[in-house]
Amino acid sequence: MSIGAPDPKSFQGMMDAFAMVAPAAAVEIVLPAFTFGPSCTQIARIIYMNQCNPGQIMMVGAFWFQLAEKYITAGKDLEGEVAAMDAEAWEGDDCDAFVDQSGKVSMQLFTIASFAIQVGLGLFTIAALLAVMVTAYAALATCLMAMALVYWPLQAFPLTAAAAVAVRTAAMAIAATGLGILQTIDTALDALGNGLAAFIGGGMTASWAVLATQGNVVNPLDLVGPTAFNMANGFAQLGLRNALAPSGGKHVAGGLGHLFVGGQGAYNFGLNANDLAGNGDIDGKEDPRGTYGIDPGNLDFIPFVDTPEGQEEPTGTWEKPTWADDAAPNWSGS
Repeated sequence: MSIGAPDPKSFQGMMDAFAMVAPAAAVEIVLPAFTFGPSCTQIARIIYMNQCNPGQIMMVGAFWFQLAEKYITAGKDLEGEVAAMDAEAWEGDDCDAFVDQSGKVSMQLFTIASFAIQVGLGLFTIAALLAVMVTAYAALATCLMAMALVYWPLQAFPLTAAAAVAVRTAAMAIAATGLGILQTIDTALDALGNGLAAFIGGGMTASWAVLATQGNVVNPLDLVGPTAFNMANGFAQLGLRNALAPSGGKHVAGGLGHLFVGGQGAYNFGLNANDLAGNGDIDGKEDPRGTYGIDPGNLDFIPFVDTPEGQEEPTGTWEKPTWADDAAPNWSGS
């Protein structure tokens, strides 16, 4: 039986497109945020908070489905081999013990496959809504940017001042309507994200319980170090991100918070463009973190590197503890 796992490479085009669209929108919203007031500032905040690549999320989800398919195949192959054994050639207590243990291993394989499917479904679901969000805010940012570019020349001359006012009024109406749409999607994303987190967390708990009953006990204490390490890094970066976000209030001045939105957008647009020009793939090879261990444009100031065996560690960086992370994750499961 096959679950029909999608080919991760089929999402390459989608991933490449969103790698340019999302940061471009962050750049485009800066001038409207200065020009048209609070609604555009709130739009800038939503764009900043939802910078992502839905295509890449779907690609990772496809790898999880492929992983599930491999575990299902392994479980069925094991069951087939056991069923094909010659009962007359081997019987007795040792045979019974082997068959019993094989059944437990098969159950473990199917349990892991089930959890992998849960993760894949969760990633595909959130990626689909994020694709709607990114497409919507990109279209809105492009429209408002065009109107801002029209507005400034018109308002510079007395003869076209009335036309400038009309453009501004129209832009503010579009911004207010667009903001309402984005806020609705953002609320849905928040609810969906919390629901999927609970769904995956429940699946993990259930799978651990099943594995334990089949003789594969995972000691939670073994995960304390890696979990604390990665959560500390994640919360530090989250705090910086929130601190630099544009104001989300309805009645506050725009301020300069949206300048960082545009700067980060331009930074990531350049990184992704270099990747695409270099090898046609968004894989982070042009990311400065690969050399220096930090990525200041994305608020990552912790100089971790994974130095390949036999190569010298870059000056000023340090290796992650061996328990902190998988230095060479294999998403393909090969």
